[in-house]
Amino acid sequence: MPSADPRTAQRSRRGRRLGVLAGVCAGALASLLYSTGTAAAAVTPGGLISNSYTISGAPTEGLEKLAFPLKVISQPNDSGYYWAQQYYFKSGQAGYVGLQPRPGNSGIAVFSVFGSGTSTSHANCRTGADGGAGTSCSVTYPYVKGRWYQLEIIKTGTNNWTGYVVDTSNNVWTTIGSWNVSASAGLLKPSGVGFVEYYKSVADCGSIPYGQAVWGKPFVDPEPGTGTNTSAYTYGPCKANASYSISAGQVTMTTGG
Repeated sequence: MPSADPRTAQRSRRGRRLGVLAGVCAGALASLLYSTGTAAAAVTPGGLISNSYTISGAPTEGLEKLAFPLKVISQPNDSGYYWAQQYYFKSGQAGYVGLQPRPGNSGIAVFSVFGSGTSTSHANCRTGADGGAGTSCSVTYPYVKGRWYQLEIIKTGTNNWTGYVVDTSNNVWTTIGSWNVSASAGLLKPSGVGFVEYYKSVADCGSIPYGQAVWGKPFVDPEPGTGTNTSAYTYGPCKANASYSISAGQVTMTTGG
């Protein structure tokens, strides 16, 4: 549910590896469709574009928050796309946060962490992440195309982290979920990667619905550090159907269509 800006109270088993990002609901595996007894090749595109980000001038001990601006410009009125940024604890433990469309001009916000030693009591969260150890949280969130949102990861307790999505048009904060990691996880690293994927099967790569979104420059205010998106690349079986551009530290990702 929407909540006040938490900055007034407190100054946010496996990560998705580069080149092998899988879908939230399906892995990046080819499958078969059958029609009148004849097998026709289909494909699950999975990851399409990966971007890298960094926070220069960050504290050596790590970060207690990260914020990722995201603007979805175009998407199908259906599930399948996932725009996400990955974050990494000092121990190497990883997670991600992002937005996914849903039918009926709706959507969800996702906040997950991978690996053992995690726990949650939040109503939006459950045990397990992508079929392995970890914790996953999500909340229905009908975000508006063309509007900037911020996906925030904030340390809200000794080993507790909370994910938020912020509507920048009115500064309304919505809690995605909250979970605990072990004390050995440490704080957040000042660099990581993001991705866009299409996790549903399609007849061929040319059948991926059109999508476009922009990742703005990550930031850590009020902590010191300046964020930017440094690079990107296309990958996966349908990488020919994806493109990107980087300008002033922002990366625009265009896929399908």
